[in-house]
Amino acid sequence: MMGAWIAIIGLLRRDWLLAGRGAVQTAFSLYNEAMRIKILTLSLTLMALFSLAALARAHGGGTPQLVNEPLGPYWLSAWTYPDPPQVGELQVTAALAKSDTGEPVTEPVITVYVRGASKSDVFEKVMTRDDAATPYFYNADVDVPYAGTWMVELVVREGDWEGRASFPLTIQPAPINENLIRLAAFLTLAFLFTGWWFWGRKPRKKRVRKRIFMPRPDEDSAVNDMFRK
Repeated sequence: MMGAWIAIIGLLRRDWLLAGRGAVQTAFSLYNEAMRIKILTLSLTLMALFSLAALARAHGGGTPQLVNEPLGPYWLSAWTYPDPPQVGELQVTAALAKSDTGEPVTEPVITVYVRGASKSDVFEKVMTRDDAATPYFYNADVDVPYAGTWMVELVVREGDWEGRASFPLTIQPAPINENLIRLAAFLTLAFLFTGWWFWGRKPRKKRVRKRIFMPRPDEDSAVNDMFRK
């Protein structure tokens, strides 16, 4: 009789172990899935933030180069960006105001000329108010190809009248953009990690040992006798 109970307890313990193992595997799978979603969401959020930080930039303002420079009936102010000026894109911003009242004006046409050491290195741009920080700013973007001293000249035209003002600008060599390097490194790591997480991980095939629980002859006879009774 005792042997029959021992056999029954052994069978029940095997079922309990199998059920417990299945529950643990299910919980572990759910945890992995939740962590995968959290990591992916965090990666996308950081990518968006880094991208916005690297690309966001307002037109207008910068380092003052001319402040209320008398130019006929107007005062002319001019700014440049970045500070210090570097090889690459140079933003030139200008603003006009009436010299008698200080009222901003936008009717005249302003053209910017950026001249290098060689007479052939002249870049001309008509300034516009597109994407300006205020409606009274004139903007122009000029690509400066090399370092050195450049002359920036602003030509203001209104009808038959024309006024000119200029200032020198020392252009420095372009430094390594550390922000872009960090952004590129982050995007590369995020891409590799995401690819490995979703496609590179292969489930391990576990060897399952088939265990056959065979009761001993005395236990088998005891179980049969118990059920016969």
